[in-house]
Amino acid sequence: MKYLITESKLNSVIYEFIDQAFASEDGNTEIHELPTLDANGDELVDSYDFVNNDYYSVSGVDDYLFAWTGEEYYKSLLKDGHVGKYEFERFTSQAPLVDIYDTDVLNKLNGYFGDTWKPVFKEWFKHKTGMDYKTLYEVSYQ
Repeated sequence: MKYLITESKLNSVIYEFIDQAFASEDGNTEIHELPTLDANGDELVDSYDFVNNDYYSVSGVDDYLFAWTGEEYYKSLLKDGHVGKYEFERFTSQAPLVDIYDTDVLNKLNGYFGDTWKPVFKEWFKHKTGMDYKTLYEVSYQ
């Protein structure tokens, strides 16, 4: 049996899937922006981490969901000697970047929806954070 689904309905399903995939354990889908900190606890310029309510819970879960980095962040890395000119040019040409940290969520999104989820995630991200990006990284650091 064949089923037809409209593109708008599929996008709605993907949007809801993304919302639930990044929801806190209590089901809250709110996303919180935190400034990225260096090893000394100082805020990094043009760099943010995003968390859900679990970050603030008693259980002590402090996993970041994803990160956003803009061009000024990479300029500061070049200035401080943390990247070379080649890396600087590569990253600034792709900035701003979003990096999703959760490998399980990435595997589910790619497995269920192929590349179809990526434009929906971009709209979801803009809606949740008020920020846009140019490049989506799918590399996990966990």
